[in-house]
Amino acid sequence: MKGLRTFFVANAFLFIMLWLAVVAVHLQLFKADLAREDQQITELLSLQLTDPSQLTTDSLRLLRDQHNLTFISTQLAVDNTLALAGASQHWLLELVEPSKTRMKTIAVGKYRVNFKPSFEFVSDSYLRLYLSIAALCILGYLLTSLLFVRSVSSIKSKLKKLVNADRLTDDTPVLGNVGELIKEQKLKFTQQIRQQKHAIQQLEQQVALDPLTGQLNRHSFRQDMQKMLSMQPNNTVLFLVRASQLQDINKARGHQAGDDYIKDISKIVDSSRKDYVNSQLYRLLGAEFALIIPKFAASRVSHIAQDLRAALTEYSNAKHLQSAAYVGVTELKKDDTIERVISRADAALAIAQSLSPNAWEVVLDDDENLESSDLQWQQTIDYLIAKSNFKIASQAIQSMHRTMPAYHEVFIRFISDQQQQLPTETTLSMAQRLGKIEQLEKATIAYVLKTISDQNADYRWGINLSKLILTDPDFCAWLTQHLQRYPNLKSRVVFELEEETLDAHISNAKKLFEVLRRNSCHTAIADFGNGIGSFKLFKELKPNYVKISSDLVQQLEADKANQQFVSMLVEVSHRLGCQVVAQGVETLEQKQLLESMYVDSMQGYLISRPKLIS
Repeated sequence: MKGLRTFFVANAFLFIMLWLAVVAVHLQLFKADLAREDQQITELLSLQLTDPSQLTTDSLRLLRDQHNLTFISTQLAVDNTLALAGASQHWLLELVEPSKTRMKTIAVGKYRVNFKPSFEFVSDSYLRLYLSIAALCILGYLLTSLLFVRSVSSIKSKLKKLVNADRLTDDTPVLGNVGELIKEQKLKFTQQIRQQKHAIQQLEQQVALDPLTGQLNRHSFRQDMQKMLSMQPNNTVLFLVRASQLQDINKARGHQAGDDYIKDISKIVDSSRKDYVNSQLYRLLGAEFALIIPKFAASRVSHIAQDLRAALTEYSNAKHLQSAAYVGVTELKKDDTIERVISRADAALAIAQSLSPNAWEVVLDDDENLESSDLQWQQTIDYLIAKSNFKIASQAIQSMHRTMPAYHEVFIRFISDQQQQLPTETTLSMAQRLGKIEQLEKATIAYVLKTISDQNADYRWGINLSKLILTDPDFCAWLTQHLQRYPNLKSRVVFELEEETLDAHISNAKKLFEVLRRNSCHTAIADFGNGIGSFKLFKELKPNYVKISSDLVQQLEADKANQQFVSMLVEVSHRLGCQVVAQGVETLEQKQLLESMYVDSMQGYLISRPKLIS
């Protein structure tokens, strides 16, 4: 390509130089002819116009024809002019010698003779030669240009085929080494594009999918809902599913068990939609899922809801859970917003949680919304407080040596007026939302104290307190008053609070722990070892027990660094006079490792499951 371009430029340059040389020679010859002719005409006129009587029309015409003049005239003093027009002048004269085209004047007596010489006979042969050479130059230039354009087009066509080809399978060299280089670069470029596409797909999946369950996430849910609502949905149903036991499982067995629980619920809900091709499942929050089924009338909801409840009940029975999940159902309507749809589904879910384990409920109209669900929960919580309609389950904690008294942790169960067990987490959340959490918690503590005082077993009973207790200024006085009713029980009660809660309200926690010590009660820090202020709490609160977090216990077998950390916690606790309880023990290997670290007690499903106290 570079050689063709050089040839084309050189060829054009030579043609132009040749053409200019011919023109230059032609102009020089033309100037010589002009000079000779000018001299000849001047001499002739000078000779013939010596006598004014000769200046007649005929003589001027004869003079003009004889000397091939373009124009000649005589002019008297009174401006009487006789003019004769001749042939037009040669065009080249204007270009080369414009001065020759001007009017010449000779004074003869009282006359003036004006004339213009004509040079038509000059340089016509040269002009033909000049035009012929110019035509040859132009023709050569056009032929060279055509050859160049054709060559360039051929090369471009080959390059385009190479660039657009998906695979370079032709072994025939294309443009020699250049073709091989293009093939190599094309393969590299194709690989880079594929890698970039793969990376983009992975990023899109990370953005759109929940990493734990593999289902679409909250971001995808909002996008898809917005599209459906913008298209005026018809017969599209939303199922809002809440896994109700996540918090309890995280606390009792660790977050790994909680993750397994969420994955199990995801599989159950996903299996329930297998017959609905266009349905889609999303994980919205930690314990909440959304199932959207388009082209599905609300009148058909009971079929899928009943099947889903049956699967959830089977799972909860197999896992010994209060319930597996609850379901709220609503229908997408014209001019709905995402918030209104979620609000209706959440209201249906709240009503379902107040009914029975793994229940479901449908709310289709906005006027059935929060007011109805809140009213139902208001009545339910009022009933719980007034009737003390609770049950207690206890989980035994195994002592590793005889010097430590037996220890059982107490768990509260809420029972509805229909004698159905309510989800603990939801009941507490709704009580807090309705401003009745302090009343409900005091009622449960009073019930627990009365129930365990009636038990003949000589246990230490662990009672969990929530973070709201630490912000209630009247709680310490109320608790002191109730403990006075059971003087023989006080030394057998262990009040447990989570490390995170204590660390966030350290000043109130110190006051509470001091009140408990004055009443001969014991104290425990639950979920110990997760926070950065763990050792600081030893100094500030001086607890009787520390309960090592189940998350640390779950990672004990595979993580050597975690084993060293737990061993250090046990050693420091013993030096400060605290007894150590390991939570969430589920395998024999974990039990053996903890025994080697000299923990005082163990709690978990391997030791004992929670059992109702009759």
